[in-house]
Amino acid sequence: MTFSRLLSRSFLAAGLLAVVTAAGASGLQVSPIRLTFTPASPAQGLWLTNTGGEVLNAQVRVFYWTQDSGKDELTPTQALLASPPALSLAPGVRQLVRVIRTDASASGVSEDAYRVLIDELPPAAQAEQTGIRYVMRHSVPVFVGQSVVAPDAATVAAALQWSLVRDGEGVSLQAHNSGSMHAQVSAATLLQPGNQPVEVSPGLLGYVLPGMTMRWALNVPAARIGTGTQLKARINGKPLDQTFPVGDLPH
Repeated sequence: MTFSRLLSRSFLAAGLLAVVTAAGASGLQVSPIRLTFTPASPAQGLWLTNTGGEVLNAQVRVFYWTQDSGKDELTPTQALLASPPALSLAPGVRQLVRVIRTDASASGVSEDAYRVLIDELPPAAQAEQTGIRYVMRHSVPVFVGQSVVAPDAATVAAALQWSLVRDGEGVSLQAHNSGSMHAQVSAATLLQPGNQPVEVSPGLLGYVLPGMTMRWALNVPAARIGTGTQLKARINGKPLDQTFPVGDLPH
């Protein structure tokens, strides 16, 4: 099984997947929730904090992040390293994990994307008894840019091409990013002439990486998708309520 199959759409969109287990609520907190490298920054830091009442064990791994056939794909990489890759935190302890670039040369694209996965591990005895591999997983997006000046949100928005596609029995919203920087999409709603708006996501929907295509399944019957559909969304967290033509659902 590939790593990408282990990661649900909601996990990658929100950046956090909670696994309900007998271990109870997690005490692992991670900040910041994203990292950005410029050409001049060889390393960035993540703070891991144990807010619980018991010793917490965690592992930290880095994956190269791409999108293929409308889905997120993660592959192991050595371009970024996490140090330390494993740690044990006593209650109330806060520790820095450094994310280090091992190769500062240009990759040939304007921006590379990665994910840092931080897994809270159950005690060894519990893992053997239950087969549970982690209690809580945090996924932190990391962007490595080749330019000091990033495009503004309006430029990024203009590089997105939206469409509706049939996906088996359902309908999906698809976006292609022809620009040079990732697009973070949130507060997405479908607008149709004469019909009630269809909320796609009240918060973060997900990312579309540069030069790639992402697809999100809609919890909407095809019969509710009419002609002249448009999408209203925020791009890259800016207060830009953009409206995009989506097109008609193909038969």
